[in-house]
Amino acid sequence: MKKLLVKPLSVNSRGFTHMAIEKVGDSVIYLHGLSKTGEDQWYESKGIFTTSTAHNYYYSGQYKVVFAQGLQKSTVTGWI
Repeated sequence: MKKLLVKPLSVNSRGFTHMAIEKVGDSVIYLHGLSKTGEDQWYESKGIFTTSTAHNYYYSGQYKVVFAQGLQKSTVTGWI
C-alpha cells in the first residue's frame, strides 16, 4: 500500500468524499467517491503534479483541478 496523505472533502455535487496524494515527491491526485448506489469508486488524475502543487491543492481541498488533466479509474484502492 502506498503511503498517502488522505483528506475528507466537504459534501459536493460530484459525490467525491476524499482526496489523497503521495506523502513524499511528485504525485497524481487520488479521489474516492460513492456511486448513486453507494459503491466505492476510486480515481486518479492522468497527470502527475509536482510536490508543491500537489500539496497546495491537497491542503486547500481543490479536487476539481484533477479534471483539467483528466481522470481515470485507479488501481490504488482501500486508502480510506
